[in-house]
Amino acid sequence: MRSGCVLTLGFFDGVHLGHLALLKRLKELSCKLGAPSLVLTFDARPVFRSELLLTSIEERVALLKSAGVDEVVVEPFTEEFASLSPEAFLKEVVCERFNAKLVLAGYDCRFGNDRAGDIALLKKLAPKFGFLCEEEEPFLLNGQIVSSTLCRELLKEGKLRELASALGRPWALSGEIRPGRGVGRKLGYPTANIGLNGLLTPQKGVYSAKYELEGRSGKALMYLGDRPTFEEKGETLAEIYLLDLSEDIYGEKLKVMPERFLGPEKRYGSAAELKEAIAGFVKQAAL
Repeated sequence: MRSGCVLTLGFFDGVHLGHLALLKRLKELSCKLGAPSLVLTFDARPVFRSELLLTSIEERVALLKSAGVDEVVVEPFTEEFASLSPEAFLKEVVCERFNAKLVLAGYDCRFGNDRAGDIALLKKLAPKFGFLCEEEEPFLLNGQIVSSTLCRELLKEGKLRELASALGRPWALSGEIRPGRGVGRKLGYPTANIGLNGLLTPQKGVYSAKYELEGRSGKALMYLGDRPTFEEKGETLAEIYLLDLSEDIYGEKLKVMPERFLGPEKRYGSAAELKEAIAGFVKQAAL
């Protein structure tokens, strides 16, 4: 058993401003009680929660750590773990495994089998198991509760500026650059291709963007789609043309942040027509 901690738990998809406010309070309570701050999160969601996610587990953990907490624990969401009743979860995980002195939970906290545990039950059972409990109120932005659901809706609707406000940072796609078919290079616009890794994305089309690559940054043009001009039904991925960089960057880690929607996905009649369209989009992205 650990010597004790101040614990919060949740899935934290997107790690938005509401999450960051909770983590700030977690660190305050950690200092007050003289115990390390610990975030318990999960590597997967219940099977009935089928919506695509804003962030991969790797990105989620990195964002949680960057908020300054002492430790992030990723719990494998196994059938055995999912079958724990709310009371068993508090006894076996929160108390016996982590020895929590205090549990900080969001207003919409859910835990235990079938998400049967809520903040009211947590407060009721806290004295029985010997830990303190504090509820974090919803975080409001322009009168609206900031939640992962809201962030997913903003992304699907292409409201990137509003999404950036809710996240506290621009929404981004990240991944290792992989070789493509070389079509962009033949057209004079070599692209860096990254997969979507099953994450939620805005609508298909062309975007002006910014990129970060191994300490470098600049303007970019991002195409998100299936490449209908050259393939009947290709894999949906992101193709990024870096306006100020032409060197070979395969295998490097690229982060791209779309800013403005420039146009929908379209099948062009020829390579020449596509090249002309890309030239126009590049001019817009350079502004």
